[in-house]
Amino acid sequence: MSKPASAVSAAEISRLADVTRATVSNWRRRHDDFPKPIAGSSEARPQFDLREVQEWLVEHGVEVSESPVTELRTLVRSHTTPDALSQLMAGLRASKRTWSADKRADVHSRIDVHGETDVNSGDSVAELLLLLGRAAAADGNRAALDVLAERALEDTAATGVYITPEPVAKLIAALLDSPSVPKLRSVLDPACGSGSLLLAAAGIGAVELYGQDALSVQVERTRLLLEAETDLEPVVREGDSLTADAFEDLRVDAVVCNPPYGQRDWGSGELAFDTRWDYGTPPRGEPELAWVQHAIAHLRPGGTALLLLPPAVATRPSGRKIRAGLVRKGALRAVIGLAPGAAQPWHVGLQIWVLRPVRAGETASETMLFVDTTALPAATEGIDWESVTESTLKAWRAFDGENSSTATVSGLAATVRLVEVLDDEVDLTPARYVRSSLDSDTVSDQVDDAIRRLSSVAAELAEVTAALGGWSGTTAKSWRFVSIADLVNYGQLEWIRASPPSTGRQADDSRAILTAPDVATGSPASGSFSNSAPETEVEIRTGDVLIPAVRSDRTGGRSARVAGPEDAGSIRGPHVHLLRADRDRLDPWFLAGFLTGAENVSATRTSTIRFDPSRLRVPVLSLAEQQRYGETFRHLFLLRGAARRATYAAESVAELVTTGLTAGALAPDEKDEN
Repeated sequence: MSKPASAVSAAEISRLADVTRATVSNWRRRHDDFPKPIAGSSEARPQFDLREVQEWLVEHGVEVSESPVTELRTLVRSHTTPDALSQLMAGLRASKRTWSADKRADVHSRIDVHGETDVNSGDSVAELLLLLGRAAAADGNRAALDVLAERALEDTAATGVYITPEPVAKLIAALLDSPSVPKLRSVLDPACGSGSLLLAAAGIGAVELYGQDALSVQVERTRLLLEAETDLEPVVREGDSLTADAFEDLRVDAVVCNPPYGQRDWGSGELAFDTRWDYGTPPRGEPELAWVQHAIAHLRPGGTALLLLPPAVATRPSGRKIRAGLVRKGALRAVIGLAPGAAQPWHVGLQIWVLRPVRAGETASETMLFVDTTALPAATEGIDWESVTESTLKAWRAFDGENSSTATVSGLAATVRLVEVLDDEVDLTPARYVRSSLDSDTVSDQVDDAIRRLSSVAAELAEVTAALGGWSGTTAKSWRFVSIADLVNYGQLEWIRASPPSTGRQADDSRAILTAPDVATGSPASGSFSNSAPETEVEIRTGDVLIPAVRSDRTGGRSARVAGPEDAGSIRGPHVHLLRADRDRLDPWFLAGFLTGAENVSATRTSTIRFDPSRLRVPVLSLAEQQRYGETFRHLFLLRGAARRATYAAESVAELVTTGLTAGALAPDEKDEN
């Protein structure tokens, strides 16, 4: 009996070929020999035979991506339905070295994470395990599991559910590591989603991990991620935590949660007399305040809860009484404001609420802490998470220590008396309190420093612009191109694939790590083995071409950087591809320049933020010609870096002056009209 055809959609073909959906549509219109649909209509969600598509792509010179993640995505989309994959995920088991499947997956198989297997490769589940292991080894367990979850969730109508980005999850976990509380042991996430927060908690020492989610796919996603990344056995249950609490009698050291936003029907009617509402019954329009009280209800005496919440929770009139109760009883200890872009929804500046109810017999504190990180200087590509984390932890640990008054930092953090918060609005927006406590001398000094930085980078920009040199117009070049994969095969280039982050700690290693943001911004190596260790260590050499494995921005842009003498000896960070050229045949700056050109950017702009550089192409030129182009590309890299620094320096000056003027810490000079 012949094997049934594997069907793929137009969207899946675009991923397979690393092109846009529009390109696939053009192929169908312009090429009569393009495979005909085998399911669906020619216009309404057509399905194509995978083998025929692959053959057509090869015949027309389109290289098919060989990325393990791409292969895994193609397999699950062509061989499984969302329901079937959801059931299969429940039968998967993971450890730090292996992926296996139990009877629920109808197979007894076990594979090594390096891609070796002892089962019949013709078995579809065994094939999935093999590709899952390869994808995890190449891009990390998270990326591999994301492929499964994305497919399994396709038929699920879930809104307001967002993945917690790694920097946010690590910040939340770090806030639990405070000298005033015992060593963290047990943690619950009642809306665990993909498991980011529980994984971060495990990273700081938690050994009992509990999670619950309303979606079965998310339950298995969290379980598998924690099994694959740790040696722990998490307990993860399915169900709505508010209406069907799976851990009703559980009390833990900490609760972490990024609850679903904007729930319209969260059970407000049936839960009107619930015993968890110690601070007031949440109105129908305040589901987040229900999650806040649910988290508090699961804390042991002295335990801490941290929730990532939308800013409206801090100001909505309907939640005023509950906010007042949390503040008055001393349960809400801090509110930390994050800049837009920290997490989805990207346009909103989210907040972290730190809650620790007062234990019986203790006296409630008379103050609480507000931190506004939006005033911190931004990194070139967005939020400077190192600065945000360091500043926030310093303020929180000072406040949570013996002398809370030392936590106040002008323009960043303010220790505020509760009576000042308990007005008619009970507005918990951090900027309101932080900016009202600005010190005029400090702000004035900050503005002076910012203006000096702006003058310096403006001079640098002018100097780099003058050194750019000239060029002349020419007719369009008819070049012959060669791909990265071909250059590797020809021995002209060594490609060291991007490595996922390390799960082990090596904080005692003092070597600097060049991170993906460092590559994109031209900054010196800023990572360390305590926060940016890669799974595979590669020491950088002068002339190495470094390309982040993720887009440099949300528009699909790519960045590349050639390592200089100052980078030599540092370690390549996670999620960074390294290309090591034969300098007698390839100029590194020529390579970096063409790899980030418009054609290559377009070829790798897909629906996923990760990409496989094997299909990137450069023209075939003599070494002398390469060096001529390379020198211009090097100057352009310096120009972009100088322009980026000048832009952010100017924005810093404008923000500081505006803040000082509007907060009453600065006043414009009076003009002499004589």
